[in-house]
Amino acid sequence: MTMDGNPFRQALRLCVLALLVAVMSLVAVDSSFALLPEERARLDLSVYRVKDRAAGYFDVKARRAALLQTRDHLLRRLMADIRKFDACPAARGLTVIAGDKMTPRFYDDRDGWRLAASPYHTFEDAMSRLAARQLVAPESGAGDCLLDVLVRWAQARAFLSFAVERSRLQTWFQIESSLFAAAFAYSIVRDDVPGRDEDKAEIERWLVAAAKNHLRPPGDVAGSCCNNHFYRRALYSAMIGVLTGDDYLFRLGVSAVYSAIADSAVNGALPLEMKRQQYAARYQVYATMALVFIAEVAARQGYDLYSISGGDRSLSTVVDFSVAAMLNPEAAAEPAKWPGQDDTFLEDRQFYGWLELVGRKRRWQDAANALLASERPSYNRALGGFVTLYFLPLGR
Repeated sequence: MTMDGNPFRQALRLCVLALLVAVMSLVAVDSSFALLPEERARLDLSVYRVKDRAAGYFDVKARRAALLQTRDHLLRRLMADIRKFDACPAARGLTVIAGDKMTPRFYDDRDGWRLAASPYHTFEDAMSRLAARQLVAPESGAGDCLLDVLVRWAQARAFLSFAVERSRLQTWFQIESSLFAAAFAYSIVRDDVPGRDEDKAEIERWLVAAAKNHLRPPGDVAGSCCNNHFYRRALYSAMIGVLTGDDYLFRLGVSAVYSAIADSAVNGALPLEMKRQQYAARYQVYATMALVFIAEVAARQGYDLYSISGGDRSLSTVVDFSVAAMLNPEAAAEPAKWPGQDDTFLEDRQFYGWLELVGRKRRWQDAANALLASERPSYNRALGGFVTLYFLPLGR
């Protein structure tokens, strides 16, 4: 008998679904398994709704005002660098990505992957840089430039030619990052640039269409339906849901945190990431990044996803394990059943930005600051870009 055919396991799933209906109260999860797509669809998340379409993932006006007053040398140097670099000419010249070309799998052909992924990364960097420049130098026209680029991509139906049957999984994965890079950058710029209502409406229609097209494949039930890739899809879904007032997309984003709590072990390890064997620590952290940003997007709408409890599991216990895995990747060796964890991800600054978010909480403050000490200013081209600029506490 297969796992899914096990009556006891089915009963457990039904119990979990019944208990998860109490969205903002304690949620008891008695076993570790991710919620499958059809189970997530049955969750009653109606309490979650978009309350403020203007609330991006940070308060742009408040942050700009604070940055203008800061004496923090790191932030002042970073802002000076951002002001000097005009990303607009290169961004305007980018070739629109249709999404119909196949991308080689990362672990099968790394050179081929780097070549094929480069246009996605270039687009993400452009979005991140233009949004940051609009924040620190609104007189530069970076926001208008970003809107111009996104309108052109919307009119050219970027990413909408994607079909997983033709473009294959690695292209699906690449588009994840590009969609939330675009959505996060747009959330910084939209209400900071006056007027242009027709352009903004066109961009938002495109973001929703691209998101729903990309969300159409359910993914593999052994992994991509429910692991880090689902969390990354959920992240752009939450952000685009907020920007457009689409409660369905916002709730889909929130559902990823429920799924992660259901999947997690008591120690916070995510079993679907532990399946990556020697890369378990890497993928645990990779998964947690997206979950932390989903929580931030939800917090801006008034929802504390850290308060959701799965008995002895929560988003906090997942973060606990991920922070431990960054301090020492061998923390994942036992649950992954693979000693000698790959630690090369610690050399990639893209793995550090999320710590700026959790480092604001006392529970992880010391560990996050220790890990970030030599990595600031942190940057992740897809996860918000210049995260230190947006979230580093002032007056530290």
